[in-house]
Amino acid sequence: MEVSHTLICFFLLFSLQDGNTGLVSAQLSVYSVTEGEDVRFKCSSTYYRTRKVFCKKPCKQKEDILIETSDPPAQRGRYRIDDKDGDFFVTISQLTKSDSGGYRCGVVTSSSWASYKYIEIIVVDAKLDGDPSAEKTIDARTGGNIVVECSFTQYGTKRYFCKEECEREDNLLETTSNKYTKKGRYSIRYVKGGFVFVSIKQLTQSDSGWYRCGLGRPDSKDPYQRFRLIVTDALTSSTPSSSVLSVSTETTNQSESSTSSPTSPKTTEQRETSTTTGVVLYVRLTQVVLVIVSSLSVLVFCRKRICKAKSEEPEPRVETQNASAPEAEDDPSQLIYSEIKFVSVGSSHRGLHGDAECVIYSTVNNPQ
Repeated sequence: MEVSHTLICFFLLFSLQDGNTGLVSAQLSVYSVTEGEDVRFKCSSTYYRTRKVFCKKPCKQKEDILIETSDPPAQRGRYRIDDKDGDFFVTISQLTKSDSGGYRCGVVTSSSWASYKYIEIIVVDAKLDGDPSAEKTIDARTGGNIVVECSFTQYGTKRYFCKEECEREDNLLETTSNKYTKKGRYSIRYVKGGFVFVSIKQLTQSDSGWYRCGLGRPDSKDPYQRFRLIVTDALTSSTPSSSVLSVSTETTNQSESSTSSPTSPKTTEQRETSTTTGVVLYVRLTQVVLVIVSSLSVLVFCRKRICKAKSEEPEPRVETQNASAPEAEDDPSQLIYSEIKFVSVGSSHRGLHGDAECVIYSTVNNPQ
């Protein structure tokens, strides 16, 4: 992807001695690239059968070499070297904040650099170069950092970075230096050509709000750019996950799921777990009720059987035949007697006498 601009400064440097090379000149190119984009830049002229190297400063250890080849094109991860019209180019894909910094690329002979170039890459969150009234919003997470590029067509000796209405207490940083200036978590840097880079480190949610980066004075109508920063908690951005939801939040989520948004896998799992738990509790409660009802039924049945057995048990009865003394019509001297029979019924009498009948005979004396 082609970058919006290249800032080039020239200066003389002492190079490594290479036999017939002597002193060579090197140039510094500064590239600002939005995070996630690619950058491609011309590195140096090629030499026949020479090694092309791209490394990250200080380029003193083997680990600093990002890619090297003697036979372009070559690819290594996000880095690529190409040859075109006698020059070779380096491409870096999908830049991240960690890619910001200094680099060196060039042609290396057997013992030293034959030709090289210094590269500086600044990875930014946003580039502001339009009307300051246009709303530019940057989303960030707590603990992170932002870098914003503000570009101007005018020149100013003073640069500033402020918040909200840029009153005295909101003026974060002012400088007239062309170098990197830092104050606490805030920094500002001016690059020749009308480019101001501002940054905030270790973001907190209280950093949310409107900001200005500009030339001149904050309380004047001097040119400035404006952007809005929204900082959210890093935990909130994560996959719903690990925290316990309140009753109101859970109710809201269920309502939103039923209207528009699909249910997340984790929410579905929680609901299935809740449903399973409810079913288990219901089954267990039903079993307890059935056991209680069954016990009561058996108890009532047993009591009825006992009562019925008692009601059917016969009462002890006694058969008595009263003796009668009929009139002696024919023989007054004849003895008269009567028979009395006792029948014993009941478990207590059976235990003592068995089922035998007891007969008692009695005599009645004749009246004289």
